[in-house]
Amino acid sequence: MRHFLKLTLDDAWFRILLWIIGISALTLIVPYAFLGLYDDPTERELLRETLDNPALIAMVGPVPEGAYTIAIMFSHEMLVFMGVIHGLFGVMIANSVSRKMEDQGLIEFVNSAGITRQSIFMTQLLIGVGMNAVLGLVLFAGLFLTPDDSFTFAGSAMYAIGTSLFGLMFYALTLLFAQLFPASEWAFGVSLSVLLLLYLYRAITDVASPDLSVVSPYNWLTRLEPFAGNEIVWLLPFLLILLFFGLAWILFSRRDLDDAYLNFTMNKKPRAIGSYPRLMMGGMKILVASWLIGMVLIGASYGSIFADLDTFIGGNEFLEESMAAAGVDIVTQFISVLVLITSIIGIIPALMISGRILREEKHGRLEWLESAGIRRRTMLLSHGIYAAVIGIIGIAVAMLGMYGASMNAEGIDMTFSDYMLIAVNYGGAVVLFVGLSVLLIGISARLHIIVWFYLLYSFFVNYLGLILNLDDVWRMATPFHYLAEVPKESMDWAAWGGVVAIGIILMVLGVLFFRRRDVG
Repeated sequence: MRHFLKLTLDDAWFRILLWIIGISALTLIVPYAFLGLYDDPTERELLRETLDNPALIAMVGPVPEGAYTIAIMFSHEMLVFMGVIHGLFGVMIANSVSRKMEDQGLIEFVNSAGITRQSIFMTQLLIGVGMNAVLGLVLFAGLFLTPDDSFTFAGSAMYAIGTSLFGLMFYALTLLFAQLFPASEWAFGVSLSVLLLLYLYRAITDVASPDLSVVSPYNWLTRLEPFAGNEIVWLLPFLLILLFFGLAWILFSRRDLDDAYLNFTMNKKPRAIGSYPRLMMGGMKILVASWLIGMVLIGASYGSIFADLDTFIGGNEFLEESMAAAGVDIVTQFISVLVLITSIIGIIPALMISGRILREEKHGRLEWLESAGIRRRTMLLSHGIYAAVIGIIGIAVAMLGMYGASMNAEGIDMTFSDYMLIAVNYGGAVVLFVGLSVLLIGISARLHIIVWFYLLYSFFVNYLGLILNLDDVWRMATPFHYLAEVPKESMDWAAWGGVVAIGIILMVLGVLFFRRRDVG
C-alpha cells in the first residue's frame, strides 16, 4: 500500500496543496477584515438586519440568534459558501484518485503488479481523511489565533470540524459514484449535481419551510452554530460518511476493473469523429450537461425567493430608509447582486473546458494528434471558443431558470429580454476569463492555476466585498468593475466591447504562444 500511496500522492499532492492554501487563505482573511470594519456592535446589528432577508438567507443561510459578534458574523456569512468550496474540493480530488486513474488504466496496472484492491481503496480513503484533517487543523489554528475574544476554542474547533467533515462526506460520496458510473466524467458530473442540488434545496427551504431544510448537509453546518450554541449534536448526521465509504468498498471489491454497475453505452454503432472540435465536445458532454443543469437550478433557486423580497423590505424600516436616502430600488439591488454571483459561478465550467487541453497534454495525446495532422492552434482555439460559448450559455440558462421561477412574483418589473441582456452583459467577463486561461496555457501549463486564483479573487471582492464594504479599488482588478451592474444600471456597450476585445486579444496571444512552446 505504501508504494501505491506514494504513486498517487506524486500525482495529486500539488493540487491538494493548492486547494488547502486557497481555502485556508479565503477563510482566514475574512475575520481580520471584519475586525477592521465592524468593531462597533451597533454596526454589526444593522448588518444583521440587512442579512435577515429572503435573498441573503437563500445565499448564506438563516441569521443565528443572540449577540452578533465578529466570530458569529464570520461563521454565519462563510459556512454555506465555504461548504460549496469544501465539497468541490472533495469531489475533484476523489474523482482524480479513483475513477480517473482507473480510466487511464493505472488501477488495473498496479493491481496486476500485486497491489491488492484493499490497498488501493485504503490509499484512496487515507488521502481523503488526511487532506481534510490537515485542512481542518489549519483552519482551527488560524481561527483560534484570531485576535478577538469571540473566536473561542470550541467555536473554532466546531467550524473546522464541520467544514472538514462536509468536504470528507462529498469525497466519500464521489468514491461511491465512481463504482456506480462507467467513467470519471459521470462520477464528477453526478457528484457535482448532488452538491448543487442540495444547495438549491437548502436555499429554497431555508426561506419557504426551514424545518424541511434539515435534509440538506448545508443545513447541518448552519445548525452547528459555531461560536454561538456550538451544537455538537449536528455532527452526528455526518456519520453518513462511514456508510458511503462502506458501500464504496463493497462495490469496488465486487466489480471488475474498468467496469461499472451502471452502463450507458447501449451498443451504439461506432462513428467517425471527423474533426478535433467534435472529438473535444464528445469527451466533455457529461461535464457540460451537468454544469448547465446546475446553472438552471442555481438560477431557479434565487428566482424562487424574489416574491418574498417586497414583504421583507416592507417590514424592515432600516433598509427602507437607507435605500430611499440612496435613491436605490432595493429589489433591483438584490437582483443585481444575485445575478452577479450567478455569473461568476458560470465562469467555472468555462475554465474547466479551456483547461481540459492540459489533461490531453499531460497524457501525451497532443503529440499524437499533431502527428495525425491536427494543428496545435486548432486544438487550443477549439477549447477556447467552446469554453466561451458554454460559459455564456450557462449564464443564459441560469437567467432562464431565474425568470421562470420569478414569473409570478409581484413587484419584479423584469422581462425575459432583461434577463437575456444580463447574460450578454456578463458574457463579456466569460470571454475575458477564457482569454486569460488560453494565454496562460499558451505560455506554460503550470501557469493555468493563476486564472483560478483570479476567479477566486473576483468572487471574494464582488461577493464578500459587499458585506465587508471593501473600497471599489479592489474591484478595479476584475472585469466586473467595468461592466454595468445590470439590471440596476443600463447596459454599457462601450465597456462591454472593451472587456470582450481584451479577452479576444488574450486568446489570440495564447494560441500564438502555444504554437511555439514545448508540449508534454
